[in-house]
Amino acid sequence: MRVLPCPIRFAIALPLVLPLMATQTPEVAGKDLKKVPGPLVDRYCGAPGYHDPAAGPGNSPLQMEIRSAARRGPSIPALALPEGPVTVSDTVGSIAGWKAYRVEVPAGTKVHARIHCAHNGWFLVRTVARMGNLEQGMLQNLIPTGNPEASYTNPKKVTNTIFFVVDTSELGAEAEPYTLVVDWVKP
Repeated sequence: MRVLPCPIRFAIALPLVLPLMATQTPEVAGKDLKKVPGPLVDRYCGAPGYHDPAAGPGNSPLQMEIRSAARRGPSIPALALPEGPVTVSDTVGSIAGWKAYRVEVPAGTKVHARIHCAHNGWFLVRTVARMGNLEQGMLQNLIPTGNPEASYTNPKKVTNTIFFVVDTSELGAEAEPYTLVVDWVKP
């Protein structure tokens, strides 16, 4: 059996490997993203059907009051995501139990965010507008799928700013590491 020299083997394998390399999404750490103003808390918390996902039996009233007090700021802390598909390794890192990611969505484009972690049930992802409210293209996020994910399709003829809000359903989950995968579908 004759073995091909290394440059020839590389030249044969290169066309097979390049498409795989081109489809990989860039990975960034949340601490490396730029901090930006987030969606307004009062409009987000005042949305129909909203309740703190950590509220419920078994939680300490004192801990819930501390979390509630931490959520009384003017806006949800947010980070700006780069354009295009991206994978972000992050933690919520706040006793309030939430964090937002700003996305600039071009006209007609669909963007989808999904969390992957050891405890998927501890997280919830919602899509909101700059003012913390829902807009057209976000309504599909009101039906829970059992997965921490949300999507948005921009129906406007201009670029729109939206936020993916990562919320925790467990007290103390702010230190839980997760990976946020953001995929884009261009028209």
